[in-house]
Amino acid sequence: MAKRTKISAAMLDGVNGEHNEMRMAVPSRPAVRVECPREGEVIAQPAYAFHIAATPGILGVEVSIDQGRWVICREALGLWWYDWSGFDKGDHEVVARARIRDGISANSSPRRFRVR
Repeated sequence: MAKRTKISAAMLDGVNGEHNEMRMAVPSRPAVRVECPREGEVIAQPAYAFHIAATPGILGVEVSIDQGRWVICREALGLWWYDWSGFDKGDHEVVARARIRDGISANSSPRRFRVR
């Protein structure tokens, strides 16, 4: 369960400094999603670079293709990337996972695609 921290409303919105109301804030989990390929997209061989978007400040991103082992992505241009090659034609699925310092991680929704 996430740790709850009391913070003032002013800290939440940064605008109303005279507001004395207290709110409960739950630290957010990292968010991660597969940007490319798009759901149902058909890609061509012989190589492909997955594009993964993730919450800023995370330690790293990994992907699992067809429920295989997790492999590390590289970060560049504000996205995370995984260069994939040597794959078979047919239907595939990729899931991304974002990691942060305290051991919390989050998985993306599965993204299904086809290789022709």
